[in-house]
Amino acid sequence: MKKLLIITASILLAFTNANAVEKRIGLAAGFTDVEASGTETLKDSSKKATKSVEEKTVIPSIFFELAADNGFGLGIEHVPGTADIHTESRADDDAESSGGNKASAEIDGLTSLYAIKTFNNGLFLKAGMTQSKVVTNEVLNTGSTYGNETVEGTLFGLGFHKVRDNGVFFRASAEFTNYDSIKLTSGTADAVTGKKNTIDADVDTTAFKISIGKAF
Repeated sequence: MKKLLIITASILLAFTNANAVEKRIGLAAGFTDVEASGTETLKDSSKKATKSVEEKTVIPSIFFELAADNGFGLGIEHVPGTADIHTESRADDDAESSGGNKASAEIDGLTSLYAIKTFNNGLFLKAGMTQSKVVTNEVLNTGSTYGNETVEGTLFGLGFHKVRDNGVFFRASAEFTNYDSIKLTSGTADAVTGKKNTIDADVDTTAFKISIGKAF
């Protein structure tokens, strides 16, 4: 949150030195590559299982920006609904239970606040913070369940902005988001040791984004 406050203060100072403010609203589609890795530590044996996955998906979003005539702007972007990270099914491979296990995770309600700088040649740079809820859905024969977790990340983007005389604009950009590490603890403890299963995970996304909008 400290980074977010610094970004917001910097843009407000940029607006102070500008003569006009432009409003922009638009829609975007991000062709996104999701890379996730995680390690589960079992409660009874402390055995560790590590898994890395990669998923490709299209993530729609809506955004709103305020931009000064010096090229600096402040924007907010929201992804409605959920985006699947990964679903995994496997046979039981530990001594805690018998039968199959199925688990999946989703990103729910992602919102980003960012600063943007557009240059006269149409090139733009983008940096900010994003926040989302990671929703876990599992059917585990161990009886373990994992709660949901709110996670924050840092985003960076580079792209090209083209605007027409009527205010309609088009964008193409590449964006990278690095999320903070996620730690989940199961809701069921081992009857003997009192320990719980834990998951440590990292998620990064790389997106090629196409946007269309209108400036007022």
